[in-house]
Amino acid sequence: MDHPDDLLEEFAFGDVPDVGPHVAECARCSAHVSLARQAADWLASSHSAPPPPALRSRVLAAAVRARPPSPGSAFSAYVSQAADFEVLIDSLSPAQWSLPTTDGRTVEDLVRHLAGNDGNVLADLGTAVPVSDSPGPASARPDERGSPVPASARARDLWRDRSDLLMRTVGPAEESLLSRPVRLAGKTPMRRPLREAMMQRAFETWIHRDDIRAAVSLPPEAPSPAHLARIVDFGLALLPGAMDAAGRGRSGAIRLALTGPGSASHVVPLSTSSGSSAPALAHVEIPADRFGRLMAGRVPVTPAVAVIDGSRAAALDLLTVAATLGCE
Repeated sequence: MDHPDDLLEEFAFGDVPDVGPHVAECARCSAHVSLARQAADWLASSHSAPPPPALRSRVLAAAVRARPPSPGSAFSAYVSQAADFEVLIDSLSPAQWSLPTTDGRTVEDLVRHLAGNDGNVLADLGTAVPVSDSPGPASARPDERGSPVPASARARDLWRDRSDLLMRTVGPAEESLLSRPVRLAGKTPMRRPLREAMMQRAFETWIHRDDIRAAVSLPPEAPSPAHLARIVDFGLALLPGAMDAAGRGRSGAIRLALTGPGSASHVVPLSTSSGSSAPALAHVEIPADRFGRLMAGRVPVTPAVAVIDGSRAAALDLLTVAATLGCE
């Protein structure tokens, strides 16, 4: 008896139905088809295909939008900014990774820069930091199939690995860890408690996300009002010391009215020697998101940058020093 051996596997998977009558009557071919179907079921359950690279970022961003982390937690702003940042870089074309940003660095440079600053925090916490090969064009190490991995993909994966590890490390952190001094990003070496460093990580991730958005002709996007307010609070806490370090500290304070999303009113001492009860030398009114970008050095300090009532010299001194608080 002739057996359609070359057609049995196709029949097992639903094709070539013409051999069905033969299989129904032939014990040998029926056993072959049954074995093929069992193997297919096993492969389907134990060898699933990896998800698309962009799926993780879409799911994470959707989860943050649906149920945002509590704005009171030490790292919720960073989680939100990291999710938005990953959605953005997953959407970039290969050519866009080489575009220059506001300070001349390429998009790839900024992603590596963020990964480096996340890695500094991890290192200060005693956590083993994922390492990448040095940047460069696609002379890249090969992937598991032996194909070259573009430098942009390596930069993206490096940032993602460090960002994920930072979230896993800080997420369950107890008070003792949140109080541990770690490096802040910036030209001036400074150590602050981890809870403050995580707010800076959110600040820098937001600003460089906007830098990349500008490079690819997308409009800027501010953090949520609650997270924007916490980022601004972080910067304002550093301002009195920064005023002294810049040689512009003086007796007195500025009443700062932030408007729009993230709005709040603050009394900002102009020196560490001036308390919150120091007399106000000026009243300054400015949108909260503009002030956040000003702190990052992305908004020039001009006489028209804010509405000023009172001592313009004191107000402009404060705004000028605030513009140096960025994370570069």
